[in-house]
Amino acid sequence: MDERWLLAAFVAKLVAGFGYGFVYAHYFPVSDSWVYFKESLVESQNLLTRPSAFFSTGIPFTNLTDLFSTADDAPWSNTGENLLIKLLAVFNVLSGGNYYIDTIFFNALSFWGLYLIYIVAGKHIQKNRLLLFCIIFFLPSCLFWNSGIDKDGLIVFFTGTLIYAAHYCITVKRAAGQLVIGVLSFVFIFLLRSVNALVLLPAIVAWWVSARALRAKPYLVYIVIYSGCLLFFFLSVHFPAKFNLPLKLAEKQRQFLTLEANTVLPLTPLEPTFKSYAEVLPQAINHVFLRPYVTEIRSPFHLMAFAEMILIMVIFLLAVLFAAKPVLDTLSQPFCLFLITVSLSGLLIIGYTVPFTGAIVRYKALYMVLFLLPFAGALRPFRRKIDK
Repeated sequence: MDERWLLAAFVAKLVAGFGYGFVYAHYFPVSDSWVYFKESLVESQNLLTRPSAFFSTGIPFTNLTDLFSTADDAPWSNTGENLLIKLLAVFNVLSGGNYYIDTIFFNALSFWGLYLIYIVAGKHIQKNRLLLFCIIFFLPSCLFWNSGIDKDGLIVFFTGTLIYAAHYCITVKRAAGQLVIGVLSFVFIFLLRSVNALVLLPAIVAWWVSARALRAKPYLVYIVIYSGCLLFFFLSVHFPAKFNLPLKLAEKQRQFLTLEANTVLPLTPLEPTFKSYAEVLPQAINHVFLRPYVTEIRSPFHLMAFAEMILIMVIFLLAVLFAAKPVLDTLSQPFCLFLITVSLSGLLIIGYTVPFTGAIVRYKALYMVLFLLPFAGALRPFRRKIDK
């Protein structure tokens, strides 16, 4: 690969990260990114003067088994924020406590995650490498939201690392080192945002089984595994409350519904029943794939989201109408099915739980990248290449 393309992508991430920090410092009254940074300055002092305070977890050791609790004082509720703050504290020692220098270090991680996704995608999707590269590194929502100092950038890093480790173990050879890296990446994703980890788990299992089961059609493997997961999800209503997954997702939605935002989408409260989830499904699909409408554009962020939605529809339709070969041949490959199932699962969960346009755009940014890659690979090859 020409190093100039990588350099351009990294510079673009830095510019987006600096812009993210500047905008949220000057035009918004509250910013999670700057709150994390200010708290990390205290942790930096602890690291230098009181290491025992720095390395203390701050996690209460009561009710540790409630992994999916949405309560503010639950043991795992703030683990992701604590990890991010501790990491920024280490960066502060190197940067002298400068937010924008921390942004450079932070983006080195998220860039590496995207690069690993590109490497794996290039192994499985042979055509249109330039388009794949541009989607991964320059899709506006992913470029902007995942370049700011927030949990999303770390999730990108660990997701890319996990995908690469899974690819290596599935298609190259089983390696203890890659397996350990994959497991650790999964754990960190779970600590940062548990639902992202749970979305990845069945997809990786289906990818592994479909790649190994040579006599079975890959899409049948995915159908069987995801049907089993869906059945398990709704049968978990009979488990204790802390493991009742439909109830936990409904509680997460209620937590969002209690918050305030400038743009709130209509979202019917979920109940832990199959009927309720079926009734809210059209709203979930509408929110993640069709909003904001052109009449709902109220800010540059809304305009960016609307333009990106049009771009996604164009790529999707071109893939369906003008594919190099029947689009299903490409989409039915194990890795492409992995990308589609991960992204659709993640997007639907966002649609079910988040009623705010801005938050939806931020949370779904990486999933939209993963969703587009198989369709980009199904298009007729472009002449221009970025590989030597």
